[in-house]
Amino acid sequence: MKKPRHAARWGLIAGLLVAAVLTSATVSPDQAVEDGGRSGGRGDGGGYGPTPPPTPPPPGAPPQEAWAWTQLIPGGAQVRVATPAATCPILVVTTGAQAVRHQMVLESTVALYPATATVCTRRVAATATAARIDVSTSPVPVRPNASGTVPLPNWTQPGSPTRRPANIALIGDTGCRIPATGTPQACTPQGWPFQRVATSAAAEPVPPNLVVHLGDYIYRSRPGPTPSPFCGGPGTSPSMHTWGCLVADFFLPAARLLEQAPFVFVRGNHETCGRSGEVWFRYLAPTPSLTACGAPNPEDFSRPVRIDAGTLGLLLVDTSCASDEANPPSCALAQRPARYTAQFNEVNNSLVRDGDNFLLSHTPIWAVRGETAAGNPVWIDEILSDAVAATSLGILDRRIDLVLAGHIHLYQLLTFDASAQFHRPPVVTVGASGTELDPKTWQDSALIGKLLDAVAIGELITVDRFGYGVLRDTGTTWNLRFFNQFGTRVPGTNCNLVGARFPNCV
Repeated sequence: MKKPRHAARWGLIAGLLVAAVLTSATVSPDQAVEDGGRSGGRGDGGGYGPTPPPTPPPPGAPPQEAWAWTQLIPGGAQVRVATPAATCPILVVTTGAQAVRHQMVLESTVALYPATATVCTRRVAATATAARIDVSTSPVPVRPNASGTVPLPNWTQPGSPTRRPANIALIGDTGCRIPATGTPQACTPQGWPFQRVATSAAAEPVPPNLVVHLGDYIYRSRPGPTPSPFCGGPGTSPSMHTWGCLVADFFLPAARLLEQAPFVFVRGNHETCGRSGEVWFRYLAPTPSLTACGAPNPEDFSRPVRIDAGTLGLLLVDTSCASDEANPPSCALAQRPARYTAQFNEVNNSLVRDGDNFLLSHTPIWAVRGETAAGNPVWIDEILSDAVAATSLGILDRRIDLVLAGHIHLYQLLTFDASAQFHRPPVVTVGASGTELDPKTWQDSALIGKLLDAVAIGELITVDRFGYGVLRDTGTTWNLRFFNQFGTRVPGTNCNLVGARFPNCV
């Protein structure tokens, strides 16, 4: 079969990029050298000189640009860069008055941009006060901050008045829905509000210290037609599971948030290995991997991990295959009960510690999504609820303060009767940040006191509007609010956590 003309053209461009990058002096990651006064610091990659500009892409092609962001992973904070270049740039990390240059670690290399991109990482010490990509060592512009500056956790820095993030923005289910057949969501700022949500969340009510994305980044069943040119544009891959589509559906609209605060990413059911799993594992997973979705054993059930945000523990459970779909793509359905029981046992027995603990699960363990003809709640998800009941404790550890989830395309706060025999933490579902909303067909007040999985509902607040949640550390408890896409608080969603309830919301 003849190679497509655009593939040959991109091959030529990739070769020119490699040649341009390799002309600069590469320094071993372990070699500490003087910076020569160019950045006022020293480090393990200071031998880089200015990099020649890249060859311009052909007309209509995606721009050649790198993206830099910070995410929390087990053991601390990590800066990541995804770039069309073949090598990694220098990260300049400042602690106090000293700036040290570090060669970023090459995790994987670009194959054909924007179908793939080179991934570079570097863990940053908790005491670091600033970090930036040395843009002179990148052959392409760096986004979202043109100077290469990336956000760091401020709660671990010397002299910080807080020991955990004071304001956490919650978003989920952000991608623009383009089904294989039928009418797509209008992937414009008017029809797809994620950019407005992200821009508002970066500033209102105050800039967040941390962003938690609760899963589902790409909702495409085919590439294009908009936004382009990264996904479905000229010369791009016919697959919708690419770096270019992740740029179009997440990085571009989320630019203000990525520039503002570190992220924690949760794997959703649109990140199964049968969908965008390879994109997830290459770019966003806590541990990058090129083989996790490979045959014959795709990683449908990643082990739970604990991510410490200072004194706040975030317990990530991979429930990407717990979807209520009849046949989740690629998932080993028969394995789900035993796998999820094992995951919750690991959470209870190994990951929960003293202090505040939030469980992060894309699919809610409990959530109201309808009402029966008899007036009782329809709920999700029996698989996860049964798995919790099958653990050695029979419940989630009582030190878990909240469950944060997405998947249902609404905002919902659900609590349970605190006097019940079975302890359940509140469940906060934020799945209303971009993709088409689910219908709300019930009155919350009519379901208060009704049994959901054998336990009475305490509080139920459901909002069918696009927006984002905000958790604020008050010093004694957590305050929870929901804001619409324009950054205005929705009335009735201002709630303070008291025990396992959010009473007296206003």
